[in-house]
Amino acid sequence: MSPAPTVDAARLDGELARGLRPVYVILGEEPLQALEAGDAVRAAARASGFAARTVLDLSAAGDWNAFEAAIRDRSLFAERGLIDLRLPSGKPGKAGAEHLKRYAERPAPDLVLLLQLPRPDKDMRRAAWFKAMERAASVVHARPVPPARLGAWIRERLSRAGMTIRDDALALLSARVEGNLLAARQEVEKLTLAGVTEVDVETLQQGLADMARFDLFELPSTALSGQTARALRMLRGMLAEGQPEPLILWALSRDIRALAQAAQRRAAGEAPANVVKGFWGTDAGALRKALDRVDAPAALVLLARAAQVDRVIKGRETGNAGRQLLDLVAALSGRPLEGMESEFA
Repeated sequence: MSPAPTVDAARLDGELARGLRPVYVILGEEPLQALEAGDAVRAAARASGFAARTVLDLSAAGDWNAFEAAIRDRSLFAERGLIDLRLPSGKPGKAGAEHLKRYAERPAPDLVLLLQLPRPDKDMRRAAWFKAMERAASVVHARPVPPARLGAWIRERLSRAGMTIRDDALALLSARVEGNLLAARQEVEKLTLAGVTEVDVETLQQGLADMARFDLFELPSTALSGQTARALRMLRGMLAEGQPEPLILWALSRDIRALAQAAQRRAAGEAPANVVKGFWGTDAGALRKALDRVDAPAALVLLARAAQVDRVIKGRETGNAGRQLLDLVAALSGRPLEGMESEFA
């Protein structure tokens, strides 16, 4: 069987609308495109009844028996589900290659396999396991947006969020993000949270002034570096000044996501110098300090806590958002929150 044509990430929604495939392989050349492609596959799987999800982060030295166990457990309980397999290095090793090749030749009927890989090199493309996956899977290539298309990409994102942007503001915003799509998406999210409908240069400049006044960009790095008392003072000041809770959470979540990805890279055996690279707006030095005390499972717990705060802010779950933000910042900085039970009750 010859491999199916590679699907561009921008066309994945149309591919998914035609029906769910048993295997999806995402080639993550561009981080945001890869992230959103994975989200789209997971959402389509849930909508088709593949509700259970098993997440595995493996490497050449990893325990590939966990992959076989995930397949066996789903069959044992007759439960349709998705195996979310991340292989950050793109090198499964001899044992992993055999597992992947064998699965590609006979995918389980009650499972969807989502295999997330880095940008493919020549060795990966020549590997027997990869060729087997190509034949069995819908292969999605998450490519960077060309510089000439970046402005149109940002304008389309803003339009989806109900905003328009003037040409001079678009040029400024494009220059600010320097081709980093994650940074561009975060700028769009920030403008959405601010309730903007038309974006001009003054709006962008005012946004920068507001960020500086409330130390919004400094808060996450202060917490990452372990300065608990200072981070909590900053957060209390922001809350007292009326800084929107969704915007505070956005800034924290950005760096928590970076921490989780960096911890996964480290667990996968990537070189220490590369582990903290490529995270727009995140202080690399602070990230290194956080990695000294936070491993991959602990980082996922922090992500789950941030998601819970988001639900509280949106009214989907009961709780005090201010207090929970304080808890989150304390946890991110590596110390439990004590002695403040009544301050935000």
